[in-house]
Amino acid sequence: MDAIRFVLRALAASLGLFGALRLPWIEAHVVLPVTRGQADMAVRMFGAASSPIEATLACSGTDAIALCVGVILAYPAPWRSRLAGAVGGVALILVLNTMRIGTLGQVAANPAWFNALHLYLWPAVLTIAIAGFVFAWMRFADRAPRRPAVSGHPHASWRFIILSIVFLLIFVLSAPLYLESTRVLAVAGFIARAAAGVLSAAGMSAHAEGSALFTSRGGFLVTQECIVTPLIPIFLAAVVAYATSWRWMVLGLAAAIPLFVVLGIARLLVVVLPVDGASQLFVVHAFFQLLMGAAVVIAAAVWRHRGRATVPYAAAGVIAGAVCVAVLSPLSARLVAHAAAAPLNDPQGAIAFLPAFQIGLYLALWIGAFLSAGWRRFLIGLAALGLTQAAGLFALHVLTVHAELTAQVVVVRGWAIAGPLLIVAMVTNIGRARR
Repeated sequence: MDAIRFVLRALAASLGLFGALRLPWIEAHVVLPVTRGQADMAVRMFGAASSPIEATLACSGTDAIALCVGVILAYPAPWRSRLAGAVGGVALILVLNTMRIGTLGQVAANPAWFNALHLYLWPAVLTIAIAGFVFAWMRFADRAPRRPAVSGHPHASWRFIILSIVFLLIFVLSAPLYLESTRVLAVAGFIARAAAGVLSAAGMSAHAEGSALFTSRGGFLVTQECIVTPLIPIFLAAVVAYATSWRWMVLGLAAAIPLFVVLGIARLLVVVLPVDGASQLFVVHAFFQLLMGAAVVIAAAVWRHRGRATVPYAAAGVIAGAVCVAVLSPLSARLVAHAAAAPLNDPQGAIAFLPAFQIGLYLALWIGAFLSAGWRRFLIGLAALGLTQAAGLFALHVLTVHAELTAQVVVVRGWAIAGPLLIVAMVTNIGRARR
């Protein structure tokens, strides 16, 4: 049974990586530059080709990388070993593929030798080398001592953390696909119509046209960006990391679409809140971010304090975080505006809101789940969070001024959630590992 699970996970991971590496943006900005770099290195190592050849995407070695890394990541070994194995496998494949390109260039003028190397010899060498590396790594991983979990001191799930990072990266890199997808826009139209139906059933004036929702308080356009949230990859990471069986994993993945459709409808119902138009629009835009922040704090409290203590810790964390955000938000907006030498493109206010939200979420997580770690680590993590904010805002400024690039709102909101989570995980786990 364990062998079957491993094979299925390896297939799923390899296919997922294969699909990610085939995304147009990744092919253009990652795979193709790496392939050209291998071709340049091959010329330096072996000399110019005997006959003109072109290193295309077919020469990249991404298929072998996806298979190798997928198998390693699926193997039941500590995540540190898996990451080391994945990095080693990628390095080995890139080196061998560079040698492959170089040798093919040397025999390019001889069709017989070229075909023999290209079609038979090098595929066999790559297959044997990758298989040998993977089996050697598995043997090493099985022999490596594993630290037993200490009862009473739950450790953060590195599997969840790593999967969240991977899925968030895929989510960000594939943004051009879903932000321009007509199918996602059709889902947005369905959500607008469903929200109009709910409001009408409650006796309020509301109707939908296309993907726009109209109420007595104005119209709201529901776009792809409105319904696609960084909460989706984090939810998928949680399902994959914590599912106890394949049945629960399939059920959790299948529940993703209806769950986020319902949340999208709930998000639009915010239009009935008795607040001014600017505040109402801000809450609508930041709905998923605020919901995710509260959910993360509650989940952390449940994970850390099982039993009756969960409710007071979770409530204290959420309340403290909300108060902190409310107090710091005006200052955060002024600091971001003052720090940016050139105005940043921030139509939804996500960048201006980010520093206050991250500090509030960090405080809420600490109060809700990590008070026992001590305030010294809290201050260290807070300082690290401040450094990441400064570096991130500086990067946004450089991209805006020098590259004329604008960060997608979903990227900023994903960073708002992921930053405090990773800082908390780093501070608590590194501190515990030193004991």
